[in-house]
Amino acid sequence: MLSREEVLSGLKEILVMIDPSKEEVAKTLTEESRLVEDIGLASVSLLYLVIAIEEKFNVEFGDLGVEDFKTVKQTIDYILDCQK
Repeated sequence: MLSREEVLSGLKEILVMIDPSKEEVAKTLTEESRLVEDIGLASVSLLYLVIAIEEKFNVEFGDLGVEDFKTVKQTIDYILDCQK
């Protein structure tokens, strides 16, 4: 099972992969960071983020999407819950 730190690190990698201009934001990403307000992800980027998270962490959002999560912490919690 992955640790919170490993998931956060993976999310940082995904963020830079889907939008290289977010490299500086990724360096300061914390669990309290808000996906839209702090990171500045647009709807298309959120879609790419969902796809990349599903592939990297082998989880499925089903009817949920990253837009259902407001913070990085909520996203990490969901990923870890799916890993149980």
